[in-house]
Amino acid sequence: MTDTIKQLNDLYIIQRKKYLIQYPKQYITCQAGEARNGKRTKLLTDWHMEKHLNGDFTLGTFGGVFKTKFITFDVDYHDKQMAKWITYKIAKTFDDLGINDYYISFSGNKGYHIDLFFDDLIAIEQAKKFFNHVLDESDIRQYFDDGNKVEYRPTDKQGIKLPLGKHQKSKKYCGFCLVENGLKVMTRKQSEKYLMSIKKVQSSVILDILNERPKDNIDRDIFIKTEDAIAQHKPLPQYEQSEESTASIAIDYLQNGLKVKRSRNKVTVLLASYLKYSGLEPEECKQILYDWMQKQDTNTYTTPLKDCFKDIDNVVRYTYQNDYQLSSIKRDLTVTFEEIDSIIQNCPEKNQKLLAYALLIHSKRHSNEEGVFFMTFEQMHQATGLYDQALQRQINKLAELGVIEIVKRDQKVAGDKHKPNQYRMTLKMVSENDSANQMSMSEIIPFSSVLQYFYDDSQLKKVLPRRQFEQLVKVG
Repeated sequence: MTDTIKQLNDLYIIQRKKYLIQYPKQYITCQAGEARNGKRTKLLTDWHMEKHLNGDFTLGTFGGVFKTKFITFDVDYHDKQMAKWITYKIAKTFDDLGINDYYISFSGNKGYHIDLFFDDLIAIEQAKKFFNHVLDESDIRQYFDDGNKVEYRPTDKQGIKLPLGKHQKSKKYCGFCLVENGLKVMTRKQSEKYLMSIKKVQSSVILDILNERPKDNIDRDIFIKTEDAIAQHKPLPQYEQSEESTASIAIDYLQNGLKVKRSRNKVTVLLASYLKYSGLEPEECKQILYDWMQKQDTNTYTTPLKDCFKDIDNVVRYTYQNDYQLSSIKRDLTVTFEEIDSIIQNCPEKNQKLLAYALLIHSKRHSNEEGVFFMTFEQMHQATGLYDQALQRQINKLAELGVIEIVKRDQKVAGDKHKPNQYRMTLKMVSENDSANQMSMSEIIPFSSVLQYFYDDSQLKKVLPRRQFEQLVKVG
């Protein structure tokens, strides 16, 4: 069993601080260090692997954020024959592409997993591009509907079950299978022997098919350290001011890059501090930052790249020599009477007032030097209780009313995903130094309480329609 566990680790495990466990009645996402039932969750270990192989529970693994060493085509179809046919189609495409080292296992329920393992790390974006290329060549997207689909796995948010375990609901063994045997599932003994024969595909073969070059040269050990650091981080609520909230911001920059001009130096200092905080050595930190810098949109900085690298060297040296610590980012949360009054005067509808207040507070936490900030519709929903359709309608109205400026909207990124819009507040913004009437808050205070701080009830009845007064002040 030791050799089997060693091979599973080598092929499938990208980081050990976040993993899945499937029990008969539930899936659990485990995160090392997190408290669960009075105990701290541990790192994924060989003990977990042994339990998986014995069928006590089923393990799943998550992918990385930057690079991967394998991909899975997760074939999930209600109809067993259709699942087989789709699997045959993908296998035929691999053969046509000259890729023979692919490995199929039964998922234990509605489909199959088709795995490819790489001899060297490959960028996530390139792995996904190859995945989509295979789907296109297989001509199977027309059969995706009503839950029937083939999905890319693993990602940093969506895991994949390891083979050679037992599906906890169906109780079926998730062994390997071969196309030439009609996808008949091998026994445990056969599957474990087959696992030891698995070969890795040269990453260059995948890149040649895509006509692309490697994205960077991150050392495998540095990659694993960085993925572990990100995997263990569990973001706290949006407005928590702590090391963890600062780490969330750093991870966002690592994953999504620079957002505006003139922020490179500040972000580089933040990232160096975060990588040091995560346990990387200075040379490892520099390597990550070099590779990150090369990926940035050239519209977000003007300094020549070679000088950016010199700046990274200086920042990393300073950070480690002076033991620079990851510190919380303190942002002003003072609102003035003029700002709140501007919301009341410029927003006729109740929902417009609530949304404008949420945007105002968010801007005070997260805007850059030019006053530009991102805010997702999910964050707006959490702050106001409004849903997407209403939020989209009211955002446009607030722009028309001159309360906000939509700096950028509908920025499409990979796949069908979009970045959140960028906004700037354009209502009457008055700093605390210029206002005689202001309110400071150490935590987010409801809009109704803010209204009652700046106005008495008689004043509010004059500036608010009767129904809004009842909804915003009496109920709130």
